[in-house]
Amino acid sequence: MNEYIFYTTEGYTYPPKEDMEIENCQVLGRAYGETAKEAKVNLLQRCPWIQESGFDIEEIICKQLLNDDTKEDIRTIVQYLFVDEHRHFYESEEPSDHIYHTLLRLKEACN
Repeated sequence: MNEYIFYTTEGYTYPPKEDMEIENCQVLGRAYGETAKEAKVNLLQRCPWIQESGFDIEEIICKQLLNDDTKEDIRTIVQYLFVDEHRHFYESEEPSDHIYHTLLRLKEACN
């Protein structure tokens, strides 16, 4: 099951000094589902206040979150491929479109 976070740019929030309105994103919640669409249905069922508050459900932004297992899988694959691709990268005159650049970004992101 995948986890998703839902947020919106609609509305306003209040800072600790409540006499000001701040226009920014508001996190509406997190939900699980096989797809983003399924997770959104689950979120709206669990949190009816979202629609009741007047948020436009068509404007809700959804992003999938990586769970720890997926991060570990990415880390394992990157570590497996990194040494060989690093060597190949330098042997092939360092082409700018080499997969090594992608592996390097992933390796740094997983640390």
